[in-house]
Amino acid sequence: MTFANKLTLGRVVLALLTFGCLWVRSPALYAAALVFYALAAITDWVDGWIARRTHSVSPFGVLADPIADKILIIGALIAFVRDPLVDVPSWAVFIIIVRELLIGGIRALAALQGVVIAADRGGKWKMAVQSVSVLFIILLLVWRTQGGAEAAPWLDRLPYPLTVLSMVVSLLSGGQYAYNARHMIRKSWNAPPQP
Repeated sequence: MTFANKLTLGRVVLALLTFGCLWVRSPALYAAALVFYALAAITDWVDGWIARRTHSVSPFGVLADPIADKILIIGALIAFVRDPLVDVPSWAVFIIIVRELLIGGIRALAALQGVVIAADRGGKWKMAVQSVSVLFIILLLVWRTQGGAEAAPWLDRLPYPLTVLSMVVSLLSGGQYAYNARHMIRKSWNAPPQP
């Protein structure tokens, strides 16, 4: 296994730890979630950089890297939905999850046809917007539970529009992804010809 792939698996562990800390809703664990999330975000950049630099991009890495990202982001968003300290719309989180399932289905269709689809530019922008949004919400939770000064009212309201923005970017990148894969999707609708 390449070092980049080990980092990707490490990010999955960090994502699960982040989710667990956010789920418990303890002030100390909010701070721990911030640390785990920051480390996961760093490995997201480092593993791709290492894979490209060492020419060790692998089919496993191409598939596992976006899965690790999804676990990190969706896990945090699900934990936010049940947290009364932040206003995160559950409907937007649901749409984000549906989008990820549909794109995962397209990737599975491609794999059945022997094609591995790597993340495109739209997917990278989507991940960047979601990562920054989740980071801000965790920072806000830490600020509010660690005895910091009262946050400005507009800061307290930001989790809602940030989640909606994440959803919009997710839908746009998903639409582009599906459009680019439209010929492959059409091909998969019919049974292969019988010999």
